Amino acid sequence: MRCGRSGRSQEQTMASKKALAMQPSKKICMTLLPQDIVELILLRLPVSTLLRCRGVCKQWDGIIRDPQFAMAHIQRAPRRPLFFFQRENLVHLLYPSEAILFDEAWSPPKWVVPVIEPDDFLCASCNGLICLYSDKSTIKIANLATGECMHLVKPVRNSKTDHFSYYSFGFHPVTKQYKVMHFLRDEHLHVGTSFSIIQVYTLGDEKWRDVRTPQALSLRCVERSGVVNVDGAMYWLTEDEESVWKHAVVTFDLSEELFQWLQLPAVDPANYVLRDPDQWLITEVDSNVSVSYYETGKLHIWTIDSKIEQSWSQKYNIRLSMLEVPGPHWICGDKIILHDFNKNLYFYELMGKNSEIESSKLVKQLRFSPRNNMQCFMFVKSLVRLDAFRKAGVVRRPKRREGWKLKKWEVWMDRLHRLENHCRSIHDMKHKIYENADKMGMEIKLDLQQTPDLDSSLRLINWLEYRRVLEILCVNLDNMHEVLTVMNNTTGAAHNKESHVADQGTSSSAVGISGS
Repeated sequence: MRCGRSGRSQEQTMASKKALAMQPSKKICMTLLPQDIVELILLRLPVSTLLRCRGVCKQWDGIIRDPQFAMAHIQRAPRRPLFFFQRENLVHLLYPSEAILFDEAWSPPKWVVPVIEPDDFLCASCNGLICLYSDKSTIKIANLATGECMHLVKPVRNSKTDHFSYYSFGFHPVTKQYKVMHFLRDEHLHVGTSFSIIQVYTLGDEKWRDVRTPQALSLRCVERSGVVNVDGAMYWLTEDEESVWKHAVVTFDLSEELFQWLQLPAVDPANYVLRDPDQWLITEVDSNVSVSYYETGKLHIWTIDSKIEQSWSQKYNIRLSMLEVPGPHWICGDKIILHDFNKNLYFYELMGKNSEIESSKLVKQLRFSPRNNMQCFMFVKSLVRLDAFRKAGVVRRPKRREGWKLKKWEVWMDRLHRLENHCRSIHDMKHKIYENADKMGMEIKLDLQQTPDLDSSLRLINWLEYRRVLEILCVNLDNMHEVLTVMNNTTGAAHNKESHVADQGTSSSAVGISGS
């Protein structure tokens, strides 16, 4: 037997040495592959894997850090919806701003996005970078995948009339420049409902520049329907009293910084009930600029075919019933994003140009009650590096829980800490129940749902997960209560039986004594 064990152990040792000897050769083979082959392999890997690959070898590191590779990877990466809920004071509790980024399986995450502080507002998303506005004197450009942040001084400081919707962010694929735009509110003209200057900052420059618009434009339209970035230009709606639709599309080229007006689709107004001009929205569908009009339970979506000829084609004609769409993006691939008045969020697969939303085919994703203010952006995880634009901004990783230290968030943080304590208490209670059951000789089964590890020293759960964990705790408490009830009843029955036997023994003794 000893010889057999020794032989096997020697064979195992030899096999492990052989495996170790093979590993370097595999790495050498990988590094000796042609550059273009290695790039094709790395292009198919997710961002999280590529970030771990940095530093493995000089060849990989050089490829992954190359801006051209980052752009090529973006083209292949899947686009996913990013839902943003801004801070709100609801039900006597201040809720923080939070982003919910769905994964490839269209499932929401559990944890708070580190680069988003509780007082941030999301302005735009572009190539995996997001633009965040806060009450501070700076705005922030952040990469959610890498955790990098760039802080830029606002063009107008301490303005009481400034708003997060006045900022946008875009990219030009030819010049490779990222630009932040600020619509400067006219304080005296039209009672502050318009703007005549766009302040532009190019990432890497030293200061903001003023670009004057050909005429005063509607700031109210920008607030309501937002701005989209498509193929190197920014698009938004403005009021146009001379047109049939009372609206027009303004385009601002990010390279030449020139404006162009696009008339809305030429259709017969008799076919549409033009009751509310505020029902116009601008969005992006399949990388094309699109506008939509909501009319009595129907959503009409047009996509521009040619900016030169200003021709449009109708992309979708959707019957929504009692459902609504979040802005500025609500179509991702073949799915449309919807929500109802009960604050339930759904996805629905569009099968053709004319679609009628069937309630039985709605896929419910989450319920965002009690939150109200929701935006939806299309997002892609990327390797775009912000340290390439250090010239004017400060690039750093955010300090852990910097914004959560403010006094106004003490109540929310206290709730999270109490939730952690409740999870630990239920965990301890479960073990005590099993110990007592073992002492009593009982076999029990606790059907408890697993709760996540809520170690507050590492990261915070988001408010969706907070609500889910609360629901789990309630179910677990009910299950333990039922088990405890059974255990108490069993203990009580055993105690009554022992008391009954003891009473019988006492009676028999009494009879025997009297008989003697």
